[in-house]
Amino acid sequence: MTSIAILTAFSMVLYLFKVPLPFFPIFLTLDVSDVPALVGAIMMGPVVGVLIQFFKNGLEYLSHGSYVGLPINQIANFFSGALIVGLIGIFYQYQKKLNWISFVVSISVFLIAMFALNYYFILPTIMKLLGLNMEQYLSAFKSSNQLVKDFESAVLLIIVPFNLIKIIMVYAIGLPFAFKLQRILQKRSMAI
Repeated sequence: MTSIAILTAFSMVLYLFKVPLPFFPIFLTLDVSDVPALVGAIMMGPVVGVLIQFFKNGLEYLSHGSYVGLPINQIANFFSGALIVGLIGIFYQYQKKLNWISFVVSISVFLIAMFALNYYFILPTIMKLLGLNMEQYLSAFKSSNQLVKDFESAVLLIIVPFNLIKIIMVYAIGLPFAFKLQRILQKRSMAI
């Protein structure tokens, strides 16, 4: 419980530092708050990683609320983060190692699931809560990518590449850190 609380606290702090990316709408920001949950998933199992994501987003909503009233952005962040850490955590838990198949499958499942969630639930809910019609909502996507013609192309050409960058960044930062921390803790436990 203490490890989960510490990793959740780190995750909350990292969640405050969001960076907008060029060539993407301003409301899509990257952060590394999924890294502590990834560390938890590798070291203690995928359920712990998902729990850290749950606590982070619950506390985020209680402390800062949501720009659309309901916690839709926290729900989206929870699903995204839970998929990122849960999928790779499952592979690691059962194989005790990660290989290229682990990464290809987890990234593919993540991108497909996030496409469906954004297309059918997250983006339509945000649009409805903000009181925007489809053309108003698409204008933010079209200003970032001239190839966006409709809602499907907005999700495919903006959201999917953004999510690909996000998962690669979290894996590139989080996995080396998790494995190094795991080795340090194993050496300490052997020394005791």
